[in-house]
Amino acid sequence: MKKFILTFAITIAALCGFSQDKGTTQLGVLHVSSSEATINVSSPSLTYYFIDNMGLTLGIANFDDINLGARYYVKDNNFAYAGYGTGSESLNVGVGKTFGWGDHVQIEPRLNFTDVINDNRNLNLSVHLNFAF
Repeated sequence: MKKFILTFAITIAALCGFSQDKGTTQLGVLHVSSSEATINVSSPSLTYYFIDNMGLTLGIANFDDINLGARYYVKDNNFAYAGYGTGSESLNVGVGKTFGWGDHVQIEPRLNFTDVINDNRNLNLSVHLNFAF
């Protein structure tokens, strides 16, 4: 487990250093969901935009589930996304809108379908706080 955490930290550090010259990077630090009725600060994520309007996301949910995903901005600040949790084997899809607050802070309300792979399809609303750099 220690090797995995070290490898993950090195990968994130390399991605952050590389992305500053190539494109925008978002660091998701706060997640509030209507299904859990709690504020989840233990699920950080990093999104790197490698092409205009399209980004890849890597995150950790509750320190035991790695999330891989993609986001595509459809028009203006509206986006669609999909994310796969490797530990929970769940697929989440949804739509959202990005609202800027200053130059580096973004607030994103999202409408999510959670756990699409299994028959436990749940519709919920979530709000995310991101820092863009």
